[in-house]
Amino acid sequence: MLNWISCRLKICHLTVAACEDLASTLSVNQSLMELDLSLNDLGDPGVLLLCEGLRHPQCKLQTLRLRICRLSSAACEGLSAVLQVNQHLRELDLSFNDLGDLGMWLLCEGLRHPTCRLQKLWLDSCGLTAKACEEISSTLGVNQTLTELYLTNNALGNTGVRLLCERLSHPGCKLRVLWLFGIDLNKVTHRSLAALRVTKPYLDIGC
Repeated sequence: MLNWISCRLKICHLTVAACEDLASTLSVNQSLMELDLSLNDLGDPGVLLLCEGLRHPQCKLQTLRLRICRLSSAACEGLSAVLQVNQHLRELDLSFNDLGDLGMWLLCEGLRHPTCRLQKLWLDSCGLTAKACEEISSTLGVNQTLTELYLTNNALGNTGVRLLCERLSHPGCKLRVLWLFGIDLNKVTHRSLAALRVTKPYLDIGC
């Protein structure tokens, strides 16, 4: 693994025990750019171990995928700390984990940090509600690097989506992709999204 640029370990029956070795590898490996651990039963303890390697100055990982890894908001505390110190991480996929609004709040702490360089974040089916949109909106007001955000199949509701529309309408917001598929929206919210498409025609809004 030490010489690999990309390491895909999807559905490899990995558990928390493997994460200690992976963390050690990340702390010395400067060639690994992509790590996909999706569909492994890592849980929060495993990811928190992994975060120790991700926080190491030698870690140069750019893409981390953790889809369906049985994570909760507890894992987000470690990942938030990673976002605050790791300036190489560009893409993070946490889809299909029950992070909830607390998890989003923790992640936003990292995203708002001035040294965070994350560009793409996937949070499909993560148990988010309109409350999470308050944090996301606040974060988009200060984060200048995040350009793609995927929030498909979360119960954001009309209130949450309109909060996001309000933030995205600001000239300083750098987001270029926002996916909101699988969210039941009323006509008023769809009009807000349509107005946003006129204001920012380059913005890819999926709903």
